[in-house]
Amino acid sequence: MKIIIIGSSGSGKSTLAREIAKKTDYPVLHLDKVFHKYPSDLGRIKLREATKDFISQNENGIIDGNYGSSLSERLPYIDEIVWLKTSRFKTVFRVIKRSILVRLFHKNRSDMAEEFREKWDKDYLEFLNFVWTFPEKEFPQIEQKISEFAVWDKVNILKNRKDKEKYLIKYDRKTKN
Repeated sequence: MKIIIIGSSGSGKSTLAREIAKKTDYPVLHLDKVFHKYPSDLGRIKLREATKDFISQNENGIIDGNYGSSLSERLPYIDEIVWLKTSRFKTVFRVIKRSILVRLFHKNRSDMAEEFREKWDKDYLEFLNFVWTFPEKEFPQIEQKISEFAVWDKVNILKNRKDKEKYLIKYDRKTKN
């Protein structure tokens, strides 16, 4: 089973990927970990390479991250899409909260490249704007890609904690069998 988890930054993609991996022992490819290891142009190339390698080398696996530029390369090979549609207030709050925690405790996130250093500057404010406007700007592009590949039947939309808990129940059953 190949799963991709998409949604805005701060929607809980990496957390959900870790939860599914814990229940299934599936390997996880965190796209942020690959992309942020390199300058952005090279990062996009490395992202595509890592995605292709991960898909070809793993019968089962979870790919955590959006990166619309590589979504077309993932969609033909996946069995399931989990799309986290968390409210923009919650996503922005979570992004700011994790930035503060990383800054206070000087510990990088496990799903992020060690080389990545977040700065509270103009780029960070632009990133927060990207998170805030993600539903208007990115959802239509994601919907278009899903339609192009006719994979709507593989999409699970999760909007809140209750949806996530219901979704995770199926993995509890699989691990008990």
